[in-house]
Amino acid sequence: MTKAKSRILGANNQSTKMQNRALVLKMICTGTNVSRIDISRQTGLSKMSITNIVSELISEGLVVIQPEQTDSSNSSAAIGRKPVSLAPDTGHHIVLGLYIARDYAIATLSNLKCEMTEEKKCTFSFEESNISFTDKIKTLIHSMLDAGMTEGKKILGIGVASIGPLDIENGVILEPPNFHTLKSIPIRQILESEFQCSVYIDNDMNASALAEKLYGSAKDAENFTYVGVTNGIGAGIITDSELFTGDMGFSGEIGHMTINCEGPRCACGNTGCLELYASILVIVSQAKSTIALGMDSALTELAVIDWKDIVKYAQIGDKFALSLIDRLCLYVSIGLVNLINMFDPLTIYIGHDIALAGSLAVQRLQSYTEGRTLSSKYKRVPIEISSFGDKAPVFGSVAIVLNQLFR
Repeated sequence: MTKAKSRILGANNQSTKMQNRALVLKMICTGTNVSRIDISRQTGLSKMSITNIVSELISEGLVVIQPEQTDSSNSSAAIGRKPVSLAPDTGHHIVLGLYIARDYAIATLSNLKCEMTEEKKCTFSFEESNISFTDKIKTLIHSMLDAGMTEGKKILGIGVASIGPLDIENGVILEPPNFHTLKSIPIRQILESEFQCSVYIDNDMNASALAEKLYGSAKDAENFTYVGVTNGIGAGIITDSELFTGDMGFSGEIGHMTINCEGPRCACGNTGCLELYASILVIVSQAKSTIALGMDSALTELAVIDWKDIVKYAQIGDKFALSLIDRLCLYVSIGLVNLINMFDPLTIYIGHDIALAGSLAVQRLQSYTEGRTLSSKYKRVPIEISSFGDKAPVFGSVAIVLNQLFR
């Protein structure tokens, strides 16, 4: 089926005004101590236009004027009127975020500065039906709304950051691998009907990249990649300051690139996928099976081993735990090299569960990617932990809504 071409829309006075308004609001919400003069310098908008836009945003409870801060230590400060700083109004509007992982979901409430004010979690059973799954999600969100944190505030929308694949255009969770046999869940329709507000959905990797772009370390980066490693592996790709989604939103599925053409078959239908060698689930499974064979490690003292245990023992020098992290990073680096060669990012940010390993992961990933990319003779692509660590997709769920507001 051929996808219909999108219309090319011209600009008129009203659309230009809305674009300018969104731009000003974005600068205020994602910046620090932003003044009207700052906005004018960076956007080229006239002072009168900015004054009118800011007045509207203040009247709608989206922006406030910050109280003047005097510096008592410098009584001979520069003569002249100090620019008035603007800030997002955190008292009138709120965003509800929902992160759907394979085994649990996290709901959060956030203000316009992407600051979390409340968080709740629910877990999924080994077997879930579409009905039991959606009932748990509804109950989770209702528990957030019933906590009194939204009283007197307008909900701007619900952002859903979910494992994929997704039909982003129609708001449907399709059929993620190893997801309790759940499939074809019209999550947007379900939540809009239940809560009577706008619902926006995106892949959790894309959402994490948005959070990094809007509120993290990548505010000024036009080209970067976010890579999340958890029970699966994926990437959120920002090119020319925009999220790259592809035709249907399936971009960034680096966990399903083949790294061994003779490898085992993956649930996606491909063979030798990266995820089969380098997911958190695989590393934990390898830890358990190797210990069962008599491996000498302090991890043998634990009745149940999870990823946090492996990181903890690696940080105190357990050789086996360190080897597990090293193995994970070796395979993940294959995906990073391919990403660098394809998209030429300024920086790669890593998050989701791998972020818990911190410098242990960064040092190894940096080492394994050095000299293996086409651009390595001319530039170095730094690998950094996401500003939001393992909670990047949680913040990302909020960023989905805020990104719509700023557009």
